[in-house]
Amino acid sequence: MTDSVDLSAGYSYVPEHFRQTDAQCISETIARHPFATLVVNGAPYPLCAQLPFLHFGQKHQPDSWLFESHLARKNPVAQNLDAQPESNSNALLVFHGPDAYINPYWYVDSQETSVPTWNYQAIHIRGRVSLVKNQPEQWLDQHLNQLIATHQTRIYASGFDYHHLPEKQRQSMLKAIVGLRFIPKAIDAIDKLSQNKTSADRSAVVQALSQPDRNFAQQATAALMAQISLEKDD
Repeated sequence: MTDSVDLSAGYSYVPEHFRQTDAQCISETIARHPFATLVVNGAPYPLCAQLPFLHFGQKHQPDSWLFESHLARKNPVAQNLDAQPESNSNALLVFHGPDAYINPYWYVDSQETSVPTWNYQAIHIRGRVSLVKNQPEQWLDQHLNQLIATHQTRIYASGFDYHHLPEKQRQSMLKAIVGLRFIPKAIDAIDKLSQNKTSADRSAVVQALSQPDRNFAQQATAALMAQISLEKDD
């Protein structure tokens, strides 16, 4: 890949104080949240699919990035891509981080001048998507093994080998899916984590979101905000 990937693409609305342009940080977010939304052109409406992606390339060099996944051949996204020429393969890939509603009464300094809002983390990647048509069974076998190994490791589980399945069943499953590759061209990464608020306001929100009765997404948002506060205070 010789084209440069734009990390400040501007195709999505991102105020500058919320824009993330550090490729390493973007890679880390993708690694934590690899289950993404793929959106492709369709008629009369865009088509989308929720898919787990493997991320390849040097984490600090977006020009080297490549994303791979798979989906059912019967999925309208796969059928659309199979019918479209590669020249019409523009797509949007969205990785979703944690999110949390922010109550303005939590603020310390700006309580009287603030309104409710939402803190969140997301990565919008625009690029080219294509189906894997060369040696599909060999590619799928390698892809599935790597995908399974990656996520078994993430949950600290022992390995899983799907080759123990009866050959007829395994072949039937492989024939029912198709691989895809996504090459990024432009990235808009959003870390909306109260960077526009004072340190006291951020600390108060972190404390509110960190309470034991908060859900996982709220507590994960609090952890990201706490990290932002540490970086700002350094």
